Amino acid sequence: MKIYMRTALLIAIMITLCVCVAGLHSEAWAETGKNTVIPIDPKGLEAIIKNRDCPLLIVAMASWCAPCRAELPTLQKLHETYGAKGLKIIGVSLDVGGPSAIQPLVDKMNLTFPIYWGGEKVTTAFGISGIPLIMVAKNGKIIENILGRRPEKVLINKVVSLLGECGSK
Repeated sequence: MKIYMRTALLIAIMITLCVCVAGLHSEAWAETGKNTVIPIDPKGLEAIIKNRDCPLLIVAMASWCAPCRAELPTLQKLHETYGAKGLKIIGVSLDVGGPSAIQPLVDKMNLTFPIYWGGEKVTTAFGISGIPLIMVAKNGKIIENILGRRPEKVLINKVVSLLGECGSK
């Protein structure tokens, strides 16, 4: 019985953390009128991953990474096209300089999907060894890593197949 109670408590804490992290991002957007990059730690990112049954693309990137910057317009387009159908995209900056390193790029490119700053802790916790990296999460687990910039068509095909498995229309 104790195990079930602990498990239930952990699940409640994780859901609360996920809601709080998502709420922080929404509040930052509402207060500033722009997509403000906020810090996230590995546990916060894990909570976001675990509380999704439809596809989630976690995009590991850095402001200095040319392939990362080149892929952002495609990701924004996917967000706009498939967001209402169940797709969730979040960016995670691994820049050493904190949220302020990626914020000018987010502003310049008018990115509307949530962008977090995870830095070295997220890099280490998720074993990220190269960027750009798209971690595909479904049913609370990372099911695939896509390393390097991919053509738009490849990403569209991936998203469509994931949404089909999710049951979205």
